[in-house]
Amino acid sequence: EGNYPCLNNGTCFNDVGSYHCQCSIKFEGVHCEKKFDPCRSNHCQNQATCVDLDNEINAYECSCKPGFTGKLCETKIDFCKNVTCYFGGECVNLEGDEVGYACKCKVGFSGNHCEKVEICKIAGCVHGNCTYELFCDGEYHYRCECDEGFEGNDCSTDIEPCLMNPCKNGATCIVYDYGLYVDHHCQCPNGYIGESCEIKINSCKEIMCLHDGECRVRSDGGYICDCPDGYMGKNCEFKHPCPGKFCTEQISSCLYPDTVDDSQCTLCPIGYVGYNCETEIDGCLKVECLNGGTCFSTGLNTFHCNCPKGFYGKYCERFLKLFYHTIWFNYMYICLENDLCLGVNCGTGYCSYTLDGGYECICHDGPCLG
Repeated sequence: EGNYPCLNNGTCFNDVGSYHCQCSIKFEGVHCEKKFDPCRSNHCQNQATCVDLDNEINAYECSCKPGFTGKLCETKIDFCKNVTCYFGGECVNLEGDEVGYACKCKVGFSGNHCEKVEICKIAGCVHGNCTYELFCDGEYHYRCECDEGFEGNDCSTDIEPCLMNPCKNGATCIVYDYGLYVDHHCQCPNGYIGESCEIKINSCKEIMCLHDGECRVRSDGGYICDCPDGYMGKNCEFKHPCPGKFCTEQISSCLYPDTVDDSQCTLCPIGYVGYNCETEIDGCLKVECLNGGTCFSTGLNTFHCNCPKGFYGKYCERFLKLFYHTIWFNYMYICLENDLCLGVNCGTGYCSYTLDGGYECICHDGPCLG
């Protein structure tokens, strides 16, 4: 034993005419001179690293690369197994240096799990606001609600700017075509100022009634001059040709050929009545503006209906249809009503939506004849 020592704490045993070494853990060879490597013939897979277990005989374990598991790292981890990607999104396991999963969202959706609805980001409503909702076909739809003066799928097309009645309080809308674009101007009635004639002012602060006439503000913002005896006109600017003469309603001003005694009464200008033709005839007296519209008198039997957003026409009877687009989606949904006026025959009248969600036939004069 002294002549042939066993290395690395190996134990030497005498045999007949020879000896042998019993090596300690992790060593091998005739004299236990070699360290045993259990990873020399390991079966680790998928580029896993073999780790020698120092305290166990001929034992090793496999250290797996990210994304793999199992004793030999033979199993690829399915990160999508318990993952839900919403709104039709698809879960995919990441490859390469990235580990984990990602939800591949459909157009119009985003977020780690496609939980965010962002359909309006792709809508591109140039001059309008985007809204979305679920339809009966199980799909998401968005729509562009266009600003006044624009139309089209993305609200990028100029339309006749006066169509949506941008002028308030009975103002007259005037169109200007500049070639590259179309604009409008609101010609305000007495008593109103502003881009849309939306600001009411006290007309009597700006108006002077002549010859000691007294100014009164009308309900529509205009004014009336109450003229003293002997004067007439909108601002009491004319001397009355027939002082002391009284004429019946509708026949208020008078003419005089030669003398006062020969004076005679004649008709007022169109649109005015009263002793001095001081009262305007209300053009809205027999007019009904539909769908919440407001009527403004513009003279004798003439009027203007100021329509709410979404309606237009002489009586606000026409409805601006919105443009819809479709995004696939299989989920809960609600049903929207169809066009109630579609297919309705109102004869000589026309079909109009009512504020309670229904419709009715509007007839101008008498029954709606078919």
